[in-house]
Amino acid sequence: MKLIASLCSLTAGLLRRSQVESEMDEELRAHIANRAYDLERSGLPRADAERRAHIEFGGQERYKEECREERGGVWLESIWNDLRFGLRMLGKSRAFSTVAVLTLALGIGANAAIFSMVNALLLHPYHFRDLDALVRVWEDRGIDEGYDARYVAPGDAKELSTHNNVFENVTTYQVRSFSLGTGSEIQPLLGCRVTANFFDVLSVSPSAGRLFSAGEEQPGADQVAIVSDGFWKGRFAGDPRLLGEKISLNGRMYSIVGIMPKDFDYPVPVELWVPLALTPEEQADRAQLSLQVLGRLKEGVTPNQARAALAGFSRRLEQDYPKTNTGRTMKVLQLRKELYVFTLPLFLLLQAAAGFVLLLACANLANLVFARMIGRQREIALRAALGAGRDRLGQLFLSETLLYSIAAGVVAIMASFASVRMLRVSIPAGWTKWVPGWDGIRVDGNVLGLTILVALGTGLVLGLATVLHASHVELNNTLKEAGVGSVTLAKRRVRSALVVAQVMFAFVLLVCAGLTIQGFVRLARVYQGFEPASVLRVEISLPEKSYSETMKITNFYQQLLRGAASLPGVQHASLITNPPASNVDSETTFFNIEGQPARKAGEAPSADLQIATPGLFVTLKISLVSGRFLSESDKANAAPVVVISRGMAQRFWPGADPVGHRIKLGTADSAEPWLTIAGVAGDVRQNWWNPITRPVIYRPFAQSAQRSMTLLLRTAADPITYVSGIREVTRRIDPEIALRGVTTLEEEVTDSIAIVRIMGILMGIFGLIALVLSSVGVYGVLSESVAQRTREIGIRLALGAETSALMKLILGHALKLTAIGLAIALPVSFAISRAMTSLIFGVVSVDVTIFAAFTALLFLVALGAGYLPARRALRVDPMVALRYE
Repeated sequence: MKLIASLCSLTAGLLRRSQVESEMDEELRAHIANRAYDLERSGLPRADAERRAHIEFGGQERYKEECREERGGVWLESIWNDLRFGLRMLGKSRAFSTVAVLTLALGIGANAAIFSMVNALLLHPYHFRDLDALVRVWEDRGIDEGYDARYVAPGDAKELSTHNNVFENVTTYQVRSFSLGTGSEIQPLLGCRVTANFFDVLSVSPSAGRLFSAGEEQPGADQVAIVSDGFWKGRFAGDPRLLGEKISLNGRMYSIVGIMPKDFDYPVPVELWVPLALTPEEQADRAQLSLQVLGRLKEGVTPNQARAALAGFSRRLEQDYPKTNTGRTMKVLQLRKELYVFTLPLFLLLQAAAGFVLLLACANLANLVFARMIGRQREIALRAALGAGRDRLGQLFLSETLLYSIAAGVVAIMASFASVRMLRVSIPAGWTKWVPGWDGIRVDGNVLGLTILVALGTGLVLGLATVLHASHVELNNTLKEAGVGSVTLAKRRVRSALVVAQVMFAFVLLVCAGLTIQGFVRLARVYQGFEPASVLRVEISLPEKSYSETMKITNFYQQLLRGAASLPGVQHASLITNPPASNVDSETTFFNIEGQPARKAGEAPSADLQIATPGLFVTLKISLVSGRFLSESDKANAAPVVVISRGMAQRFWPGADPVGHRIKLGTADSAEPWLTIAGVAGDVRQNWWNPITRPVIYRPFAQSAQRSMTLLLRTAADPITYVSGIREVTRRIDPEIALRGVTTLEEEVTDSIAIVRIMGILMGIFGLIALVLSSVGVYGVLSESVAQRTREIGIRLALGAETSALMKLILGHALKLTAIGLAIALPVSFAISRAMTSLIFGVVSVDVTIFAAFTALLFLVALGAGYLPARRALRVDPMVALRYE
């Protein structure tokens, strides 16, 4: 009850303060009046009685303070008064307040915007139950096959699902291209073949209909489909009668039995799911790594424990099936980390850059606040003289800086909504559709929470710094001074140190921005050698049911090439399995070199494998280094040949010409034929994260036909105008075939490096902000220095000092601070740039010219920032200066 009474009293004191104070005054007057009445009854005159009562009662304010303390909440009232005073100060100095709030809002807003991406892409890319328990499992062959090669052999996957003690459930799936028949048209779509427990592992249920049953995993009973919300609304306008309807997929009729929720899109960006119905022979296959595996760990099992268990499982498979499983090791990775190899370095670098911007903003604002404290030294001294202790002054300054930071946080949150929208739409959909969590980039509770914490933390740190800076005030000297107050040498050094820090942060950000932008420009130039604006790319995937024989596959693509080449304006036509800038890793293969000792599986060298037609090199303008390109004579019954890349030739035949040498794909004891190297072609950078010198082997399409190929056309006019012609050629050959990924190679290149471009733009913005803030910092310190040295400058001028000497004196101070900042920043920037070089897949490389250019730029900015204070100093009238203060 006492606690409740205290809370009620505190609440009344805060919310009804005027009424409570009025009641207190009335009660005190009643006490005095009662005492005066008693004295008057004892015989004193009324006036004397009232005077005597006031004297006996003493000072009323003392009793009021005692009552307030008894009531509680005095400290809250004190804080409230300080906040009101701070608001008045904000309104009184609107220019200063605007600059302070916007400066801090830049730093807080930058962190909020970038953290919204980190939160969605790194921390919460999916919204599945107990996300950290979901893991990807794949078999590693001991070579770097890239993200797109995380597969498991069907036989191994089946054994894993039944013989393990770490997984609660295991599912397998295959992403496949489908041709959707809609009347007379065939439309391409991406789908997924999944086991019946796929959705159970992910713990998701359909928004309508049902999931697959175990019986539907059998061949012949698998013609049912579950569609995505986007498929339902986009292709069928949200028709509620869709359940039970039939659709044509690859020439087979499937019944739609379920519709998934709006936010479900795993694996991105598929539009429908069908049962994974494998024949007994396919289920027992251990040679081909063709299935993707997803597992849910048992409660209490960590990823490290799962790795240890799967290492033992892999060793047992290697012992039981040495012919297929030698050198293979099962790997485990948490599902939310599956794209970390691409996203983690990029967005952590951006978050670190945003953190630098915040530190720079804090240093800049601290300098502004410290400069303002100089003009408030008399106020501080007067408060101290009247009894305000360090704690009371600290509370006042903390209240003011918290107001700045809270206002900046509000501005940053408002701006972050717009900036996040801009970030989401700035990357092409062709890239973002493959990135889990991209649609989840928004200002949610996590982002708002971080923004509020950063704002309050920044205000607290600035307030404490202000308290320390303004704590030592000489009362006598300050109160006697008639001017603006003075600054001790220690405080000048603190402000100079803040400027040095600003220069350092600015240089680091500018170097990072310059290197990133340079990397983007270099990437764009790499692909310009293809003249991509004149190349059309079309993806084609032939259905396995209709094209199970190599002869049918070869005939289809030969007819397609002849028909495409016959279109007016088509200069060259060719096929390749994985064109440049596809954002997909190429298939990787082991190989052995004739005449060299045979190596075990996992120890043999590896290379990317491309299947191509003879016209590829001319279509993409890839240079010939030695030997010859693939030719029409390289038919199925001809001697098997390959063309290799320059990087492969230099790595495995250093100083020699590999033409005429032979290699065998796979292990040394494989049944693959020996392939004669017919030529060496120039290097091609497959994707922005791949090194340009990665070994590549080109096999003739006629000797290794594939169902999925990409058609490349070099045209004399706009490539897009040839799309209708290609559709007609394809329709004449087989009307059931759909064209996918129809675009120009230039658009594909632009999409593929879009994330690097956006990263460069953001880093450039951060660098520009850093440059502006650092110049403001140098200007502020020099302006304050000139104001403090007005008397000294006047004396120098009166004694005959030349203006050029004074100009050198002031500008020299600016250059000195900048030089110290750069001396610290240069080694830091070099270390960070080296880290960027290794983290961002070779996109960034250390360039001394970038360092030199930004060093010169910051010196120029320092000169510019110091010029105005120097000019002001030279205009000082000696007579006015000598009377200063």
